Amino acid sequence: MRTSISFLILFSMQVMNTSTAIAQANKSVSIIPKPARIVEATGSLSLKEDVKIFFSEGVDDKEILLSYLSDQLNELTGVRIPKKGSRKLPASNKIIFKKVNDHNWGEEEYSLIVDATGVLIEAKSGKGFFYGIQSLLQIIPINAGIKIPYVKILDEPRYKYRGMHLDVCRHFFSVDFIKKYIDLMAMYKMNTFHWHLTEDQGWRIEIKKYPKLTDIGAWRIEKDGTRYGGFYTQDQIKEIVKYASDRFITVIPEIELPGHSVAALSAYPHLACVDGPFNVENEWGVFKDVYCAGKEGTFSFLEDVLLEVIDLFPSKYIHIGGDECPKTNWESCDLCQKRMKEEGLKNEHELQSYFIQRIEKFLLSKNRKIIGWDEILEGGLAPEATVMSWRGTEGGIEAAKQHHDVIMTPGSHCYFDHYQDDNYIEPTAIGGFSPLQKVYEFEPTPSELNEDEAKYILGAQANVWTEYMHTSDRVEYMIAPRICALAEVVWSGKDQRNWNDFQTRMGHHYELLHQKDINSFIQAPHGGVNKNFFFDQMKLPFEVKLEDAKIRYSLDGTDPDDNSTIYTKPVVLKNTSTIKLQTVHKSGLTSKIRSLECIKISPLVSDTSSGLATGLKYKIIKGKFNNIAEITNDEVMECGVLDKIKFPKDIEEEFYAMEITGFIKVDKKATYTFFNYAIDPTQISIGNQLIVSHEGLNSRHERRGRIHMDEGIYPIKIVMIKNTPYANQQVSWCSNYFDQIPIKSENLFH
Repeated sequence: MRTSISFLILFSMQVMNTSTAIAQANKSVSIIPKPARIVEATGSLSLKEDVKIFFSEGVDDKEILLSYLSDQLNELTGVRIPKKGSRKLPASNKIIFKKVNDHNWGEEEYSLIVDATGVLIEAKSGKGFFYGIQSLLQIIPINAGIKIPYVKILDEPRYKYRGMHLDVCRHFFSVDFIKKYIDLMAMYKMNTFHWHLTEDQGWRIEIKKYPKLTDIGAWRIEKDGTRYGGFYTQDQIKEIVKYASDRFITVIPEIELPGHSVAALSAYPHLACVDGPFNVENEWGVFKDVYCAGKEGTFSFLEDVLLEVIDLFPSKYIHIGGDECPKTNWESCDLCQKRMKEEGLKNEHELQSYFIQRIEKFLLSKNRKIIGWDEILEGGLAPEATVMSWRGTEGGIEAAKQHHDVIMTPGSHCYFDHYQDDNYIEPTAIGGFSPLQKVYEFEPTPSELNEDEAKYILGAQANVWTEYMHTSDRVEYMIAPRICALAEVVWSGKDQRNWNDFQTRMGHHYELLHQKDINSFIQAPHGGVNKNFFFDQMKLPFEVKLEDAKIRYSLDGTDPDDNSTIYTKPVVLKNTSTIKLQTVHKSGLTSKIRSLECIKISPLVSDTSSGLATGLKYKIIKGKFNNIAEITNDEVMECGVLDKIKFPKDIEEEFYAMEITGFIKVDKKATYTFFNYAIDPTQISIGNQLIVSHEGLNSRHERRGRIHMDEGIYPIKIVMIKNTPYANQQVSWCSNYFDQIPIKSENLFH
């Protein structure tokens, strides 16, 4: 980074003297991502509606910059400014864009100076000017006119790749929402939109040579029998690419191969190893039906598709997926085995490498490069491939050591489909836990790399897989404010980042997100569980770890509003109640509403049964059940005894229900919390009390119920449904609420 002459001069002016300088933590300047250099001063500049905007000679993208600045200032402040430049400049009411002719400046570098004379933005390119505009917009108070605090900033990004991904295959989103998504990226200086367009669950891009891809592959039949889907026409894609380009964002399309291709196979089944027909998948997972690597027609098809993709997307990169490709069909396919023999390939992993290298060779001939998920390392990496490391950072480390470019996107920190708060509080997500602070603490460049190898880390990206994001509001909820944290990770220097400072600056950004109608995550109140049983009275403490926030609650089952009680001390209940509570942030943003059932019951009476054997009775009922009420005893397949609460491993049926009955031994008097993490419906009863009831279908969620028990033996009944191939029911308990453990076999009797 080089410092401009104007910046040096203004840094030495009297306004920057220590007597007038303000600490950088001043809340008046709350920019995210944090600039490389920033100095604040007393005073502010007020711009009027007739503000003059001037572009020095050589400034590129003037019309784009002027239109964007005018629209954003109007949205932010209500003030309209001219959408045209000026030739004559007043003494103060002006914004100047000044071209920097210095080869030492980076393409994305900018300086921003606000003082009594006006606003000066300096940059080498349109990108730099655009990022200067973003910083300017962030320091203007909302709906207070154009009143800008004095500040001097010199800034450029740490990484050149700053990405956000969006899966539109599991759930489809409108063109308008894609533009809104891009606008949010632009606001935080993200520069790459990874658009996941093909999957097992839907093909979303129009390919004119193969119309069945969208006539058939874009639509699926949901579990309830409804038809779901959609796709983007080529004209719509061009519109979105242009919209992103006007915000200096590159769109990288992803066309999945050789796996995750069932939607394409449903349209053109001859591309598979086995005979069809195939149906577009309506469940999430990894499926064995993939493109046949032995058929020349597969490569002809993909090359035709990619030619149309290349015409639509000017990006030098095309993402080809390459992940989660089962080799089962290849192992039994004569054509695939013949291909392996002809090419001298040792195994199916090398066959996948052959597949990807062949696609890479084709794209290189069209002056394009490939990006693939880190599975493309298996069997040998394509010569010029860029690796997107998602299964941790190990794949990225291996690729960088081989001198391949890497984009870090590990599931541990960068998967925004993961929960951002405890999963018994949050709406259903795919799993995992990536709260705001964890995202903020991510370091894209692993310490295992030396200085030369570290140069291959291009940056990082957040992935937004939409299995459990049915609406655009839900997508917004999952990315905001985590996008703010990642933006600072990939832009700001490692030594600049400070969690406490970031939290303070986020106060202003919650206001910005609310002003832009972004459905942002606000932490819901913690405390209590879904279902609470008590005998005499119950005392419930609540808390929320968020600055400038309060809790409102009701006891009559109604949703909290402005007239509801503000929480100041633990809530004491003496009668059955439904508590609803919500966090309210000063920005106007609110959390999801939590609902807690608090049920007054008579004390449970310990059972007097004697001569009980260890273990629990179970029976398996054949069938695919959507809820507990559908289960009957018409097709009991198997009965037996379990020593743990789990599905037996040797059941051949794919779908069934299991009823478990017996007794649970309580060793000490305490209030016990029962936990159930389930994909499919579950019920847990102790005595005659239904402690946990989970009726969600294909829904990863943890349910909790709390009840007091004296020492003794109590009847237990658990009903669990296995409706999905990857079901993983878990039941555990604890007496201190936090250290949940699986129920020990010595506590179970029948």
